[in-house]
Amino acid sequence: MSNNFEQFIQEVENDLRHEKFEHLWKKYGKAITTGFVVVIALSGAFNLWQHYQTKQRDTLSQQFVSAQSLLFNKNIGDALSAMEGISKASHRTYSTLAKFNMAAILRQETGHKDLNRVEEIYKDLMSSGTEHMFRELATVLFVGLRLERMNEDNAEEIQKLLKLIEPCLKEGAPYRHLALELRGMIELRQKNYPGAAETFVTIAQDDKAPKDLRSRAQVMTQNLAAQLASNAQGTGK
Repeated sequence: MSNNFEQFIQEVENDLRHEKFEHLWKKYGKAITTGFVVVIALSGAFNLWQHYQTKQRDTLSQQFVSAQSLLFNKNIGDALSAMEGISKASHRTYSTLAKFNMAAILRQETGHKDLNRVEEIYKDLMSSGTEHMFRELATVLFVGLRLERMNEDNAEEIQKLLKLIEPCLKEGAPYRHLALELRGMIELRQKNYPGAAETFVTIAQDDKAPKDLRSRAQVMTQNLAAQLASNAQGTGK
């Protein structure tokens, strides 16, 4: 049975190559032949699509490297334009990386600074179908930027930022330590000095935290300890 079936498939392919569709039609019937024609056509289309995807990925890779070179050589305007072009590509990973690069460029004092646009890019990345790791990174960067741009301690907005950062604080989250640092900064803005001190101590004592982050946390812990001691003395008086 298996040999007969394989022989049938081979005959279908051979007859298609020699344009003997009429022979197949008469021999096997309309329904069966149409089905196999569709299968073979779809197989060919899939192979073509894979080839296209590979070619497109290679092209985007080259474009991304070129854009990074422009950025490295301080050709900021050209680098921004190149990244913007890549960000519109259908390849999700390169599009995502290009958006992060655009945001980084637009945050710098280069004549292209546009923090409102940076926030929109982060929001897009937070809500898009990108990988979980990238969505969390966009969230951390967005919260950090909003905190940086707040001129007044708006209690309502601070609560929104805390809620946004909360999922990034979970054990094992890719950017947990950065999220903890942001929480500590938010607690400082709330004048919650004991809470901030506890947060920074957590970072400083965590061997998994990046070295620079632990160093910053240690400095913040020392400063907060001095602040809390001063407050205690003031209360005692």
